Amino acid sequence: MVIRLILAILVWLCITSLVHIYLFQRILDPLLSPAQQNWGMGTMVALWSATVFGFPLARAVPRRMRSLLESFMFTWMGFAYLLILVCLATLPFSVGLRFFGQTETHLAVFVLGITSVLAWRAVAKILRPEILRYQVIPVNKTLSPEFEKLTAVVLSDVHVAGLVGARRMRRLTSTVNSLMPDFIFVTGDLVDGTVRQLRNDVLPLANLRARYGVFYVTGNHEFYSNPKQWREFCARELGWTVLSNATSTVEVEGKRVNIIGIEDRSWLRQGNGLSRKDTRLQDAVRPVNVSDASAGESLNILLAHQPKDAPAVEAHPWIDVQISGHTHGGQFWPLHFFVYRDQTYNTGLYTIKNTRTRLYVSEGTGFWGPPMRLGTNCEISVLRFVGSGTD
Repeated sequence: MVIRLILAILVWLCITSLVHIYLFQRILDPLLSPAQQNWGMGTMVALWSATVFGFPLARAVPRRMRSLLESFMFTWMGFAYLLILVCLATLPFSVGLRFFGQTETHLAVFVLGITSVLAWRAVAKILRPEILRYQVIPVNKTLSPEFEKLTAVVLSDVHVAGLVGARRMRRLTSTVNSLMPDFIFVTGDLVDGTVRQLRNDVLPLANLRARYGVFYVTGNHEFYSNPKQWREFCARELGWTVLSNATSTVEVEGKRVNIIGIEDRSWLRQGNGLSRKDTRLQDAVRPVNVSDASAGESLNILLAHQPKDAPAVEAHPWIDVQISGHTHGGQFWPLHFFVYRDQTYNTGLYTIKNTRTRLYVSEGTGFWGPPMRLGTNCEISVLRFVGSGTD
């Protein structure tokens, strides 16, 4: 475990160093005179330092200072990412200019201009309210009419932290409550920090209202900040039903909705570096009567933060729907290609391989890292369930 952590840190240092060196050569070097080169190098070293040391520092400083630090650090990270994209797209022109011995000054200005426009559009997506994404989930069995009247709101990857605080949570709560949902599902990565640091920012979510309640499972980011404390906080102070490898059964006009929740995959790693046996779903469904759950008198919904947990459903074919998040839809184009490689599923509605179970993956209600989205949106998902043969 320690060796893997050290290797990950070394890889991160290497990548960030190469990125900053490349950006200096492509952007600053053509624009600066020889007398200004040292100033440019110092600027890049400062930006590199903020990128490398900002993560641990942000979790140690007071809330207000964290907001300022993350605003600077993450905005630069997002801008640098976009710079790299535009630099790669214009690389043939750079090679051509160098081949003919021409200056790249005008090309550097062009790259900065295009990147600034992309960054402005990416930031604008974060600043505006979350879009409402309505999705009908066709369940592969006949459902009782009571189930087809239900609506469920999905909040995923909210990432309350330095850039996402109480003000945004109040707005989010107001929007969700105006939808008057029957269920609210919070599918992990609610926070990026400790309960002590973010308690007041999360508290507005205690005002979320749904006819049958709010149901919550952890994401991987909760495991960076004491998941036990966050589970207790969500249950005690927010009044949510916390599902830790467990099932909650709700009666809907005499019919049963089984809401199954499993911990994020981070739960599988113990503190000593060893791995637990993956019995999460097996433990969660133990109280469920499978024969009843298989009939149209029951609706069975699995909340699992990461889509890559979908293969576990093969052993439980009576589960009707899995709801996940984690991917952010890639957040930045073209990162969704890497998401597919890691998670198999990216965003939207799927049928899980080798099953008849539906999988819905949210693009995420918030964002992580840079306050930007490119090719994706912050969303509040509004789900409705219909049986086979129902339009």
